[in-house]
Amino acid sequence: MLLEEIIEELGRTGRGRVKEAVVGLGYTVVIMDDGSAGLSHTPTEDAAHECENNPLAGGVAGMEWRDVAALASGDHPILSALGVAALNAAASRLADSYPGGDLMDHLAVRRGERACLVGYIPPIARRMREMGAEVTVMDFRPVEDPGYRPWWASEVLMGRCDVVVLSGATLVNKTMGRLLELSSGARLRAVVGPSTVIAPSTFRRLGVKILAGTRIRDPEKVLRIVAEGGGTRTMYSTGAAEKVVAVLD
Repeated sequence: MLLEEIIEELGRTGRGRVKEAVVGLGYTVVIMDDGSAGLSHTPTEDAAHECENNPLAGGVAGMEWRDVAALASGDHPILSALGVAALNAAASRLADSYPGGDLMDHLAVRRGERACLVGYIPPIARRMREMGAEVTVMDFRPVEDPGYRPWWASEVLMGRCDVVVLSGATLVNKTMGRLLELSSGARLRAVVGPSTVIAPSTFRRLGVKILAGTRIRDPEKVLRIVAEGGGTRTMYSTGAAEKVVAVLD
């Protein structure tokens, strides 16, 4: 399975114990005791909205990296977010070998191509249309976009797309593996967003060409932003984090 392969790849760089962890309204952050840190989308849409949304609350700090990373493979949405954040903490060492930048600096969409965007990111949808693509947007919730289709339409539409852009959040909600299967015939596939794990060996084998994630520069600042309900806009504008792009051969 996809997550198990990612965990195996990053097992060579993941180490130590969790120093701090925060599950915020939009993002989850994990900081390890060696200073590495990682982000993940917080799937609040799938949370139980009860008094205890995290069964490990109060006990995450101090956990070994591999034990937290393994949570990514489970079926609990908040624990999965913690696991993906831990994966990104380990992946930060691999991300350091890639330059900063934006996905659209590398996403060459051809006029007339059919592009599928899973997870609504308005600037990406707009830019691909400006480049002449026919853009279909699939999301778990209805969005105000002319190309919107419900998420389950991916079973029908993904195989028709020339260019596929997946939100890294699809790793958290366990749909990425299936989406990559469905889009195996696409000319170009990319994964984008703060949940994107820079695991080049795994994604290269699966035929993904671009990984566009987030590199944390100031873990404590990011922790505070997440704890106060902020997101990547504030992280980027304050220099606490930056975008990173891995173009895979």
